[in-house]
Amino acid sequence: MTALDKYKKLEGPGLWAPSRDDQRRDVLVSFGDASLVISDSRSLKVLSHWSLPAVERLNPGKRPALYSPDIDSGEILELDDDWLIDALKVVQAALRPPRSLLSRLRKPLLASFGVGALAVAWAVVPPALISHTASVVPMAKRVELGDMVRADLVAIGARECRSSNAEAALASLQRALFQTPAQILVMRGLPLETPRIQHVMGRYFLIDARLLDEAESAEALAGALLMAAQRSADEDPLRPLLRHAGVIATFRLLTSAELPRGSMRGYANALLRASLPTPALDPLLERFARVDLSTRALVDNPFPLDPGLAALGAQLREKDPLAGEPAVTALLSDGQWVSLQNICDS
Repeated sequence: MTALDKYKKLEGPGLWAPSRDDQRRDVLVSFGDASLVISDSRSLKVLSHWSLPAVERLNPGKRPALYSPDIDSGEILELDDDWLIDALKVVQAALRPPRSLLSRLRKPLLASFGVGALAVAWAVVPPALISHTASVVPMAKRVELGDMVRADLVAIGARECRSSNAEAALASLQRALFQTPAQILVMRGLPLETPRIQHVMGRYFLIDARLLDEAESAEALAGALLMAAQRSADEDPLRPLLRHAGVIATFRLLTSAELPRGSMRGYANALLRASLPTPALDPLLERFARVDLSTRALVDNPFPLDPGLAALGAQLREKDPLAGEPAVTALLSDGQWVSLQNICDS
């Protein structure tokens, strides 16, 4: 038995009007062949036939229930009989064409697609955002961020070493090695197990003071500085800071040129604890050649001044642009080198 057969003899009272402006009148409502039959309650004269699949409920969940034969029709039917309201709902559901598999799966598919899209966005957008932000941040802002990293290092116990003679030696070293202005700083008390030179950003190079005892010459120290410079060329030093700060802070930097101070908390310590990648060999050799510096002083130093020497030492020796010959002019005089070695003693 179909739902329509079940309710074929069901009838009940209602109020009907041919338009919403007309006064409603008492009617008798019954089910016909796929239609809702509305008759005058006294004369039983049929007043209207409504196609059951097209009947629209105008006020879902409210009573009395209001219906219309379609969205554009002015006719209106008011029902307050529970049997008729429930029967109409059941019959309409039975007459509604079955949904296709695609329509049944539409919501789950859309939900899955939405989750997938969010996952892809989370995987793709942050790297793209970091890359774009790093490409537009000017040097002045990088210097400011570098100052913040230095301040954090001081806050955790590191100390910058200064003396007038040693700073003059560092300035000479900077001019000899770098075509653009850079600031070379010596700090002691850095949270490092193995001393190293760390490029921060904004053209700041931090030298762990212990390296001054381990370097045999200014040329050996200069070679380690060139390795640190090549690392910063291989990967923009601003990118690891933005990864540490997070997506929201990166977006703030991009849109307002300000990086929330709290987003940098712990970065200085994390920077010095991160392992150093091996710099690219060919551009590194070009750096040595450009400043007329042999690689031998760095490679032959009794103590390894850079962790990348474990992988590149042999190739740096073999491809030395000066073939082992010393430069015509020393980078620093003996007096400058001694001053630099004693920079933390004053």
